[in-house]
Amino acid sequence: MTSDSPPLQVYPIGQLIGVRAVVDQFDVRVGAALHSLTSAEFGVWAMAHGPADHVARPWTPDALADQAASVGLPDCGRRLTELAEQGLVALAAPGTPSARALADRVRMVPLVLGLGNSAEAPDAYSVGLPGRPLAVLSAAAYDLFEWAHMETSLWHACEGAAATAARVGITDTTATDPEALLGSLLGDLHRLLTPNAVHLDTWAVS
Repeated sequence: MTSDSPPLQVYPIGQLIGVRAVVDQFDVRVGAALHSLTSAEFGVWAMAHGPADHVARPWTPDALADQAASVGLPDCGRRLTELAEQGLVALAAPGTPSARALADRVRMVPLVLGLGNSAEAPDAYSVGLPGRPLAVLSAAAYDLFEWAHMETSLWHACEGAAATAARVGITDTTATDPEALLGSLLGDLHRLLTPNAVHLDTWAVS
């Protein structure tokens, strides 16, 4: 890997749906499957959502391990590997084949509202709760936030968004190229994952 190569980042998969602290059990749903984690396992999964200080930077396994060490959470590397084996985290580098592999595997589901833009900032689109925006997105990213959950994979969502942008006459390749859309989204996705504005899930098949 050269210094110009995009860094491998950690992405959590699933949604926390239940906590039973008295028996050290944290239930995370992925698709139709339920995974019960201990508090230590859950701690690593939760940290995979992004930096606690909310300062935007590549959220690499090393960065996650440093944060885990700062709060006294042991064996982060081993736990991260075990979570990946269970399908609860994924490692991908934006702009590489690993990003496409992740996008083929998951879909992005919003957990908050799309608040839209304003006359004062027409190119900035907020998501969050009424009166409490959690993140500001570009028009292309906001479009994915609003509609990606309707597709069976994040990659299909990027393809659809790119095709729509081209159809309405947009010429900016960052909006009309699905690979570029995906790379931009994954490069900035932890800004949405950290405040639980979205979660990554698989397509549940009954």
